[in-house]
This record gives sequence, C-alpha cells and structure tokens, in this order.
Amino acid sequence: MNESLSPEKITQYLRTTFLGRKILCFDVLDSTNCEAARRALTEEEGTVIISEQQTTGRGRFGRKWQSPGGKGIWMSIILKPQLPPDVIPQLTLAGAAAVCLAVDEAAISFPGRGITIKWPNDLFLNGKKAGGILTEMSVSSRRTPVVVIGIGLNVNLAETDFPDELKSTATSLRLETGREHDRARLTAGILNGFEPLYLEYLSTVDLGRTLTICRERSEVIGRKVVLENREGPVQTAEVIDLGPKGELVVRLAQTGEIKAIISGEISVALDD
Repeated sequence: MNESLSPEKITQYLRTTFLGRKILCFDVLDSTNCEAARRALTEEEGTVIISEQQTTGRGRFGRKWQSPGGKGIWMSIILKPQLPPDVIPQLTLAGAAAVCLAVDEAAISFPGRGITIKWPNDLFLNGKKAGGILTEMSVSSRRTPVVVIGIGLNVNLAETDFPDELKSTATSLRLETGREHDRARLTAGILNGFEPLYLEYLSTVDLGRTLTICRERSEVIGRKVVLENREGPVQTAEVIDLGPKGELVVRLAQTGEIKAIISGEISVALDD
C-alpha cells in the first residue's frame, strides 16, 4: 500500500463539493504548507497540496516534523474563509476532528481508545503522537484571509522510520494495528470529514460538531497537565473541559482557580 498518492486514487473516495476537487501531488517538497502558501493567491479555495516526502516538514513553534517518503499523509488545504482573523485558529480543531472521522470511516480498529486529540493540534494513539495539524494564515487589509491547514498523519511508518529520540513518543497506524493502511482512502476521508465541519463554522462561527468530537476524543480532559506558556511561568492544572470557542478550561493546582487557556503549550503530565 506504499504506492504513490495521486489525484485519481484519492478522488474515487471523495464525497466533497469543493474540497480536494483540485489535488496537486508531488514526490518531494520542502513542506506542503510552504507550497500551499506559495500558491495560495492563484489557486482556488479547496485546493489540496500533497507530497510523498517533506524535507523540512514542521509543526507548531517551528518544530521539525518527520515525514519520510511513501509512508504517511502530508497534505495542506488552501482555504479563503470570509471570517475575522481572530476566529480562524479554531479551524485547527476541525482538522483534528476530521482525522478522527477519517479513521472511523476506514473502520480501523485499535487497542484502547484509538485516535485522540491533545489540545490544540496533536493526534495521539495509545499515548504516543501519530499526527498533527498546523494552521497558518496570511492577512491583507484588501483581501480575504488566506488560510493553510496542514495535516500530517503517520500511516505506514515502521519503527525504523523514526529517529531514536522519537521511538518512545511517536507511533503510526501501522505500528498500532500491525498492518498497513490505504493512504488514498484515508486522505479522502479526512477531506470528507473536514468539509462539513468547515462549512458549519463558516455559516455559524460556532464549533458545533467539531467541539463534540474534540471533547469525545480528548487526550487531556480529566487529566493533570503541565501548562508551558512562553510568556509566563510553568503551571500544573487539571483539564475540566473545552470551552465554546475551543479554549482549554483548567483548574490550576496551586490556587484552584478555573481558567480558560487560549494559547500556549500544553504537555500531559505523567499519571500518578
């Protein structure tokens, strides 16, 4: 199942009206988000950029993302939402929810809970990272915001595909199930799942079903976490819920204060 992805292989599974109706596939890119940004002004909304391999794939805060050839889904979606810039970051949650829906649609069975979401953008399998979402935006006073949603999912990676420093914290669908999976079907499933969540948010600016999925699949609700905010001290807290705008609602360990976390870095603490 490590055949290269192509528009033809993906579109046979598509049920979307506009998302992925133009798919550009590459053998190698620096990153799909970079290529999408380069093409964003000339391509239509819903265009999807896919690469078999990324040489400088990245996650939040510029962290390097391992993306070997022919083993994962490395793609970016070009969007042009008529939305205020301050509500666009929540689309990250819709991307994460769409991956969960795609895995469900493919009827992939896992030991444990299956795919979970570590707020705001990491995808976990059995306590290890299996993917992530990277949302980037370009805003001009004279144009609709251009948004690129990058989605990375470790599909058929073997243990040897991960560097030694990641082997204890990263995983793939293949490693968790013992078999390879159809990347084209999963890619289409992500697009099929994302389009209605995106359209719902466009029309209501309400996370609606996205929030329901993210709550059900949360890796952190009910758990103790460490909040690492670049502008403040490290704090420990218990996650209570996700708020209506996708914010993380926590109870701070030191004071008992209930607080909504809009941004920052969160890492799950070890279980007691």
